[in-house]
Amino acid sequence: MSETAREAEARLRAALAEARSTRERSAADVALAGDRMAVRVYQRARLAQTHADLLADSGTAGAARFFLDELYGTEDVSARDAEVEKVIKVLVRFLPASALSTLADALEIDALSERLDRLLALAWRKRAPQAIALDAASYRDAYREMGHHDERERQIELIEHIGLSLCKLARVPLLRGLLAMMRGPAHAGGVGHLHDFLERGYDTFTALPDARGFVAKLIARERAEHARLLAS
Repeated sequence: MSETAREAEARLRAALAEARSTRERSAADVALAGDRMAVRVYQRARLAQTHADLLADSGTAGAARFFLDELYGTEDVSARDAEVEKVIKVLVRFLPASALSTLADALEIDALSERLDRLLALAWRKRAPQAIALDAASYRDAYREMGHHDERERQIELIEHIGLSLCKLARVPLLRGLLAMMRGPAHAGGVGHLHDFLERGYDTFTALPDARGFVAKLIARERAEHARLLAS
């Protein structure tokens, strides 16, 4: 059953609040903040290695970089949080439920990433209090010990949802012109980060020769990596 606008709004608000709360708790502990960033840097490098062929291929590089940068970046996203919070009521009023649901997926991924990265950082430091660098072995051990594997599977599922949603949006030719027309007003209105996210997503998926095939390959690899970490 499709998600209603009211349900999507509730998910938007809940995910935004949880991600912000987790970030604030991690930032308040200097050591934990450093460990959390080490986890994110390691995972970003792993993603780049796993999907090196997609990043190197001119046909898929844009979409692969979009997922790496937008859905699992290491940058501070507090500006985006503030933007989304400011315009949630406007989004709910003007966007269709399907678009709100996609945005809610993105924010839920963010909240899950923040929580899981914090848990993994805590598990890593508990196992190796004197560790200097996170490596493949210590990451695997911490990944197993932290638990919450159903949430990791949910994270991958949400990435798949977003990918397939962007596949659908890429088939709406008039959307490109609308996004271009709204670029100036969006930045002037203080929601430039949010608009740029939507515009980059549309552009990268429109350029893909086989958008659904790209999403299927990406998700299959991430599920295989999750299974490998738990089985090895």
